[in-house]
Amino acid sequence: MMKSDEELFRAGGREALEQLFERHRDEVYRTARRILRNDADALDATQATFLNALQALPSLKDVARFPAWLRRIAVNAALGMKRTRGLDRHRAEAATRPEVEAPMSAEDFQVLRRALDDLPDEYRQPILLHHAEGLSYEEIAQILDWPRGTVGTNIHRGLQRLRSALAGSFASSDRILIALLEQAPPSAPPAGPDTALAAGPRTLA
Repeated sequence: MMKSDEELFRAGGREALEQLFERHRDEVYRTARRILRNDADALDATQATFLNALQALPSLKDVARFPAWLRRIAVNAALGMKRTRGLDRHRAEAATRPEVEAPMSAEDFQVLRRALDDLPDEYRQPILLHHAEGLSYEEIAQILDWPRGTVGTNIHRGLQRLRSALAGSFASSDRILIALLEQAPPSAPPAGPDTALAAGPRTLA
């Protein structure tokens, strides 16, 4: 009889963990592939996801949330890899982007980056996927396994939080804020178990 995720998790040990990861490997790969749009990079992101998840397993308290927890790590891994490797987005609407009224300094970018990093994942991830990566609400709903309405609601609430965090700073309007998100330069993901490794080995050995 096939063991449940919880039974494998509780059993621990290398064999149990490998079975657990093998069970969810295809879903993690599909999540990374939708973001990276490249087979080789999606494989690297999948490997990074499992390495990060292995490090973070002791912090997972609710085993029933393992699939969603793993998907969140996969999204962070793919986003981090895309930014650190500078993959081209080739967005069709790039030529019609609103222009930022004034060039941003490195300090301003850091202010925006810190404000983004401070957002909970449920707000930060859909904002980056939509405004920085150009994915539609439908694509984001598939990646995060959310209803489409939840995607729109969380993007709206996340932008509200960003506006509050950046009140009185350079982001004086939604148009400028979104333009800055679209033009945010590649940067390394913050250190921690939920972020992608720069280059991980292709096996768990």
